[in-house]
Amino acid sequence: MTAGIKVKQDPHQAVDILVRAFHDDPLMNWISPHPDFIRTFFTITLPVFLPGGLTYIDAQGRGAAAWLGPNRKLRWPASAANLWRMASVCGARGLYRFARSGLATARFHPSEPHYYLFLLGALPECQGQGIGSALISHVLRKCDDDFLPAYLENSKPENLAFYCGHGFEVMDEIRFAPGAPPVWLMWRQPRSMD
Repeated sequence: MTAGIKVKQDPHQAVDILVRAFHDDPLMNWISPHPDFIRTFFTITLPVFLPGGLTYIDAQGRGAAAWLGPNRKLRWPASAANLWRMASVCGARGLYRFARSGLATARFHPSEPHYYLFLLGALPECQGQGIGSALISHVLRKCDDDFLPAYLENSKPENLAFYCGHGFEVMDEIRFAPGAPPVWLMWRQPRSMD
């Protein structure tokens, strides 16, 4: 395990970190401006990633990441209870936007084996201190060791340089609707160890 990183099977602290990290995310705020939407979304979705052991936080609780390993299918927790919870913080329009964004990202998701970075965030007061780099590097080393690519969807233009600096390249830019913010689909080829 990388120094300063610990695997966290209890998602509560990770959710708290990610809610603060994503407070100004253009896509999240486009889906629903409701103050409880982001927390509800992460509370429902983060447990999907826990069984793979690639959900972890910075040792000081300043940042969190959630990945899905290769050959693992993303299975959204679509139940009547979860849909009701989402509808209560999204309304009909937000629920439609949420469904539309999920279907679009699934359509563009690569089919070849890869590591999928679903979430990466640092607390606002800790951004720019190398926490994101430590968090992402933990699994990027696995990508290189396993000689497998990595993939992510980025919804903040400010993060493009960060991801490019870690070897990702923009494959495509999409929008879920004419008024939606852009989402950049990014891919990283594994780096040779020689």
